[in-house]
Amino acid sequence: MAKERIWYVEDSENMDQICSRCRMCELICTFHHHGVGNPYRSRIRVVALGKGVDIPVTCLNCEDAPCVNICPTGAMHRPQPDSMVIVNPDVCIGCGMCVNACPVGAVILDPGEGTALKCDLCNGEPQCVKYCPAEVLKLSGSSQFSKHRMKGFARLLQAQTINTETGLK
Repeated sequence: MAKERIWYVEDSENMDQICSRCRMCELICTFHHHGVGNPYRSRIRVVALGKGVDIPVTCLNCEDAPCVNICPTGAMHRPQPDSMVIVNPDVCIGCGMCVNACPVGAVILDPGEGTALKCDLCNGEPQCVKYCPAEVLKLSGSSQFSKHRMKGFARLLQAQTINTETGLK
């Protein structure tokens, strides 16, 4: 599977397209993978940033993945140079070094099995993206997301330029 990511993309001007903290993503993830609705076993986490702002967090499939580099058994690995990072639970010893190495907290130890868990994109059809009621989760490659962010930044600069010229804030 090619290296893709789940992105959190909200429209701050449209209240229907902001994470509502419903945590449907966590529930659908555990139901899909484990057949239970247990958010502690979810491969996506809704993280509270404070002041009512929460964002869903999942694996970024880092270029130089710290979880892969630190894994002592090779359980955390990338099968192809341009593929996503996956876990081989048969080799994982549950040491938790990958959990500590992940820069965004996207790797956990499964409380049921004691082995590492991370997003596997549900074999290319992430259920969290499919069922997110606010549609703030998107699946795409990093280049597509970069283009999206560049357009957003250009709109922000344009708005600031107009405000500077007109004196409006």
